[in-house]
Amino acid sequence: MEGTNQTVSTLGGFAPRVIPTQLRRGSNALENTATRAERVRRTSLIRGVLGVSFEYYDYVVFAAFAPYFANQFFPQDNPIAAGLNTLLVFALGFVMRPLGAMLAGRLADRFGRKPVMVAALALAACGSLAIACAPTYHSIGIAAVFLLVAARLAQGVAHGMESISAFVYTAEMASPKWRALQSCAYPMGLNLGVMQGTLFGAVLTSVLSDADMHQWGWRIPFIVGAMYGLFIVVLRRGMEESSAYEASKAKAKFEDQGYWRNVWKYRRIVLALLLIWPVTATAAYTLSVSFSEYAITMIGANPRDAYWAALIAQTAFLFALPCWAMMSDRFGRKFNYTIGFASVILLAYPLQLALGPSLLQIAIPMTIGLLFWAAVASTEIAFINELIPNRVRAQVMSIPSSMGAVLFGSTAPYLRSWSTAYVSPLAFTAYFILLAVIGLIAVRQLPETRGRDLAD
Repeated sequence: MEGTNQTVSTLGGFAPRVIPTQLRRGSNALENTATRAERVRRTSLIRGVLGVSFEYYDYVVFAAFAPYFANQFFPQDNPIAAGLNTLLVFALGFVMRPLGAMLAGRLADRFGRKPVMVAALALAACGSLAIACAPTYHSIGIAAVFLLVAARLAQGVAHGMESISAFVYTAEMASPKWRALQSCAYPMGLNLGVMQGTLFGAVLTSVLSDADMHQWGWRIPFIVGAMYGLFIVVLRRGMEESSAYEASKAKAKFEDQGYWRNVWKYRRIVLALLLIWPVTATAAYTLSVSFSEYAITMIGANPRDAYWAALIAQTAFLFALPCWAMMSDRFGRKFNYTIGFASVILLAYPLQLALGPSLLQIAIPMTIGLLFWAAVASTEIAFINELIPNRVRAQVMSIPSSMGAVLFGSTAPYLRSWSTAYVSPLAFTAYFILLAVIGLIAVRQLPETRGRDLAD
């Protein structure tokens, strides 16, 4: 058959089949469009998760390097007292987190997730730069403390905005069938940030003297963090908006009933999350973020051993996350939560007893704890987002998430160190177990959510 617009295929003795070239080209164009859309979605997801890594890099750097800069802002003869004061400043950064979360919840539900994520990271990066350049107490006196606190408060607002908007965005950009697996990019990004901060500690304490670390070495990770944060701001400007948010926006108007009315309307979910998030916040900040600082200050570990032990445990955690996420996509969200919370109840006491100052005595308990906790961390994004309707999702989760971080996550490092120094290490362990028991009861009352449409 002749002609440039037709292709002929012959099958044995059957009549020739004519396939128009335009149809074939159209099919290829559709495939190319779908491929490009998937590539853009994945790129946007990665850019969103990179910001999460910066948020937790910042937390780890402040907590892990506290033993080195504590005396620069709180000069005292007792290093434990100076360290506790610095951890209080760490906790103060969370005071502004509910404000940031509430602001982000309102704006993200009304105007989209992307603009909030860009603004949050820019503010956080500026806070890191301010800490890196802050004069010490010996230079300007008490004003140095106020500058440090102001920088942490600004970062508190930024991290509140970041945690809510990125938490929602990550789940909404994941495919429904493998939502837990793809949205576990969030805790993987979180863990990468923790590892980056810990790696800085391991490397700097290996190449710099103790005197140099106290004098100026502690500023290096904050300078690098500020540059890293501003780089991600540029990347995030090229993200696409959440497809689930756009679909929901097309189907229904934003529920402009007022922030507190929206929260009250979904009060049952809010109450359950207020009982669940204290466990997840406490676990995040004791098992990962501040573990090396605790080992150095309260157990007497060598800083290099503490940082390398933490890196070993965090690497194991990183590989465990996708494995547990696939279990969640197969067996459901509550399955993972039950295993994770039960592991705290059963293992917290023996793991605390196993802690010691050597590298292995830190690495083994921390690794075991994080391997089991990965069950919860891998499915948290999917589970929480599936519980709440799209049009009010960021608003409804802003209160329980920020309150969990403020009242439990931010105070966990301080309470753990204080109870170890003045009461008993097992006092904090009992407190952690109690939170896990309450959280497990709350989880069992919630419905299974696997497979829900996040555009609804």
